[in-house]
Amino acid sequence: IWIQQRSSGIVHHYQDGVDLEQMTEYKGRTELLRKGLSDGNLDLHITAVSSSDRGSYICIVQDDDGYSEALGMPPLCVTAPWLLPLWAL
Repeated sequence: IWIQQRSSGIVHHYQDGVDLEQMTEYKGRTELLRKGLSDGNLDLHITAVSSSDRGSYICIVQDDDGYSEALGMPPLCVTAPWLLPLWAL
């Protein structure tokens, strides 16, 4: 499960080979890159990124003891490059 920290909303939920519920704002814009799943890679691809996507995201995984934050994975941080100052010559 990928979660947007600011809202605690589910950005992408994948379980047992099936994509499950997610926030309305992300419907049709996210994909869990399954190619690396067998190696433990939980890469999330977000398309049509906008300023409302800005912030940090964490990945939560389920094991026999319940849910916990994925170990060894830095949080995903979406920044807005269009907010950087533009210099005109």
